Amino acid sequence: MTNVKVSANFSDHLCYGMKNKQFWITTSLVNLCIVALLGFTLRSKILFPLNFINYGNLINAHSHFAFGGWLTLAFLNLFTHTLVPLPYQQRAWYQWMLWGMFFTAVGMLFSFPFQGYGPIAIIFSTLFIFFTYGYSWVFIKDILTVKNRPPAYILAFVSIICLVISSAGPFTLAYLMASKSGNAILFKDAIYFYLHFQYNGFFTLAVFAMLFFAANTTGLPNKVPVITKWFTWLLCASVLPSFFLTLLWHSGNWERTLAILGAVLIIGCLICLFKVGSTFPIRHIYRSLIARWLWFLALFSFVIKSLLQTGTLFPGLGNAVFGLRPVIIGFLHLVFLGLCTFYILSNYISTGAFTIEKRFVRSAIFVFAGAVIFQETILLIQGVGLLLGNASPIYNWLLWLAAIGLFVGSFMLVVARLKSREG
Repeated sequence: MTNVKVSANFSDHLCYGMKNKQFWITTSLVNLCIVALLGFTLRSKILFPLNFINYGNLINAHSHFAFGGWLTLAFLNLFTHTLVPLPYQQRAWYQWMLWGMFFTAVGMLFSFPFQGYGPIAIIFSTLFIFFTYGYSWVFIKDILTVKNRPPAYILAFVSIICLVISSAGPFTLAYLMASKSGNAILFKDAIYFYLHFQYNGFFTLAVFAMLFFAANTTGLPNKVPVITKWFTWLLCASVLPSFFLTLLWHSGNWERTLAILGAVLIIGCLICLFKVGSTFPIRHIYRSLIARWLWFLALFSFVIKSLLQTGTLFPGLGNAVFGLRPVIIGFLHLVFLGLCTFYILSNYISTGAFTIEKRFVRSAIFVFAGAVIFQETILLIQGVGLLLGNASPIYNWLLWLAAIGLFVGSFMLVVARLKSREG
């Protein structure tokens, strides 16, 4: 009788955990739609005299909510209900932390547009960081209980460490603002530090952690794990030295030496990735053709991102990546939308969050993905044009159309999600 009771309770806990996972999937997609709406508003502000909108403040709201309300919430929800061992998945602590991150992200959404880096926005952004600390502490303790940890757990561990480390950037900025320091170099470095450990650390490693976990549960060929481990260690090892690729403008010898090391490790990652890809059981992991297509786009985005990173060793490309606004925005969106969002959507499809058999669901994914590709293409053409000294106002109109497509596509994804839940 005791065993039956325990089994029933455990089954109830699993059901409860699944409901939590599904709730956060829906919530994250709604947040993605809000991020797209903010992006559309920013693009509209460039073209139209919307005097009631403070462009700088809205950018802060857009970026903070994109990081906190969409990607961080989506990844940590997947981490909680996938990587955390089953006995620990039902900890109330995880849900408290996710709710804390959600509410503080919403707080940033409604405070930054009106006051920028004012007291209320700073309180919400600081609380958000503390909630990520609380989540990270328990998550690390739980996954360290896994014996013979496969690459997915190593990647997840380092990913969470990067999430924690990245917070040194905002705290440094807060110190500079509070002290009214005029140290422009440290200010710039703090921004680069935060973005690097978010984009090239937390986000990128989270994608591959989830990907390799799915591969392990599906069953990899015997020869793949060896090269997968090489890729894992090289990718993790590349995060710190590759940060110095963003500091080459310092013109110091030791920065350049570490930057070269980071570039070499990134190239090693790409070589290993191509070897892994030749035997990767993609058809078993993603049975849906659309999920495989999104996975391919995410992988392609990672390759382009890595090549751009290593290319910054060359002054011409480095100046373009860090000096031309379209190239900067293109790079950030390449990781944010191309690598991370495409992967998350492919994960959602493969785990049944969308009923892909429905035509509307497929249309939603095609509209959103098409808008992402269109935007990246325009930003690339605009960046090349600026390098050649050719600027045209038509690009702003084309990017405005892309922003409309992103908002319409993300809104369709929310509706598609609700339709999938009904069916």
